[in-house]
Amino acid sequence: MTHPAINEQILKLIEATLKAKARGTIDTDPNAKLLSGLSQLMFTDVPGNPAAKKYRQGKTLGSGRKHWFRAKFGRNRFRLFYRYSSTHKTIIYAWVNDSNTLSTYSSKKDAYAVFKGMLDDGNPSDDWDDLMNTCALSGVDSTSEITRRIEQALTDQE
Repeated sequence: MTHPAINEQILKLIEATLKAKARGTIDTDPNAKLLSGLSQLMFTDVPGNPAAKKYRQGKTLGSGRKHWFRAKFGRNRFRLFYRYSSTHKTIIYAWVNDSNTLSTYSSKKDAYAVFKGMLDDGNPSDDWDDLMNTCALSGVDSTSEITRRIEQALTDQE
């Protein structure tokens, strides 16, 4: 499942990738590379073992939020934040940072600081049921639509 906050970020990457594709620069475009890396994480790496030790973020978001995971990519400057429930067999991708919120230690715009602020503000919710409901209300099947659009942007399909 995907949260509206990550859908917004992904749609920006898709738009930038489609522009690069139209210019014929998709192979060297940084946004296309990020979208490709994000796609690899979301649809292959994380689902393969969402609870892997390398995805645990510890107390970075606060001691009461160790149930949030993060995957690093893009030269370790980007973070994909998600929650996983083995009971529900569900991964909810909540947010990915952009070039304005690169992971930079002690910065107010650091990916962890920004995401912690989002959680503090309740968007995305830290409550599993609320998080699932928000994702469900964001579209009939937003994850499959996002998947289709990513594939379309990264391949030769039009």
